[in-house]
Amino acid sequence: MSKLARLTKHDLEHLATTLESALSVSSRPQFYLWAQGALQGFIPHETLFCAFGDMDKMQFKFEVFSSVARKPDSTGVDPATELLPRIVDDWLRHGSQPRLYCASSTEQVGRRQLIADLKKLNLGSASAHGPGEIQGRFGSFFLFAGLQRPPTQRDAHLLQLFMPYLHMALYRVLGRQTDSGDAAGSEVLPSAMFSKREIQVLHWVKNGKTNLEISQILEISQPTVKSHVQNIMRKLNVTNRAQAVGKSATLRLLAPTDKH
Repeated sequence: MSKLARLTKHDLEHLATTLESALSVSSRPQFYLWAQGALQGFIPHETLFCAFGDMDKMQFKFEVFSSVARKPDSTGVDPATELLPRIVDDWLRHGSQPRLYCASSTEQVGRRQLIADLKKLNLGSASAHGPGEIQGRFGSFFLFAGLQRPPTQRDAHLLQLFMPYLHMALYRVLGRQTDSGDAAGSEVLPSAMFSKREIQVLHWVKNGKTNLEISQILEISQPTVKSHVQNIMRKLNVTNRAQAVGKSATLRLLAPTDKH
């Protein structure tokens, strides 16, 4: 259990406002604005990874909310997809307590490789936690990466305070995304959610090109194109190319000039 942090009167007033505003979050844009706005006052970060599913069985998907563009590796896969399960595992093995990863520390035995990999991916210092009391397929987990300062026990305590609100806000967003009548679908997703290459691939998918044709146009391999298409569908929360094209049009994700 993390030690309780001392909060000033100003902190408590800001905390009350931040938690109250979380209750009105029900769409992806609202979640993004809340995470990059009010929540930044307590946990200054660049990227927030929100995992949802069965944490104990390592069967989960995740969404990313970031103020910076993240780039996939040479295979077209975001390396963070390999790192997140390891951090969830680290959290589970330590009693589902808040985890703090300080990029400048060399004394965190058992976490050195994780910290090294966070630095390698330009994610820097990070903190992570989830509502461990929620079991089964409706669990969640949150990784705050690119912290503006080394995490402390104060951050661990704040993670515990925010966790119920983060969890419920995330599931309201997920529930609304699966509702075909979601009125918020007309709002634009943050551009940081998609790499330049993903936008290029999406442009050619929209124009009816196959993976082979896209690979020839962009001069990349077919497996790389396939990985980009899978990432695009995951981020748009769709299951096929037609749905991806339809949702990208609704979200005005592609500008008329978006091409290679």
